[in-house]
Amino acid sequence: MNFWSGLGVTAIAGLLLVWIIPAYGGRGFAVGMHPRTLATLGAWVMLACAAALALLSAVALIRQRQPFARLPEIGHLWHQTWPFLYVLGFIVLVDRFPLTWVAPALIAGLLLILGERRWHVVVLTAAIPAACLYVLTAHLMRIGVV
Repeated sequence: MNFWSGLGVTAIAGLLLVWIIPAYGGRGFAVGMHPRTLATLGAWVMLACAAALALLSAVALIRQRQPFARLPEIGHLWHQTWPFLYVLGFIVLVDRFPLTWVAPALIAGLLLILGERRWHVVVLTAAIPAACLYVLTAHLMRIGVV
């Protein structure tokens, strides 16, 4: 699995270096350097790390005489997929409802998934950021403080 992850990230980094950064590199400045320089540096780091991961994983697969491609178990496939579906569900909700309504459910859901069972911790951790976001957007920005 690491082999294919390494190849996938290597392909994305190559796409960034060859097409996306040169075509859509940006115009502002970040950390005192041109944004294309910073983005290119990040893409090269991605490329090097992903290539190393793919190479080391390929060597490990060859040493263990395992196939490069095999289907994962259904339980493992679900374990890999559910976080993306969770985020997709909340993207759909944020598209339909205000963020201040959806954010507490998103945060509380993540806390419950991570194993937090104390209701007061879940409620406070979910409600405080949403309340601060509401105060910031509805009141402070309206009167010009921010």
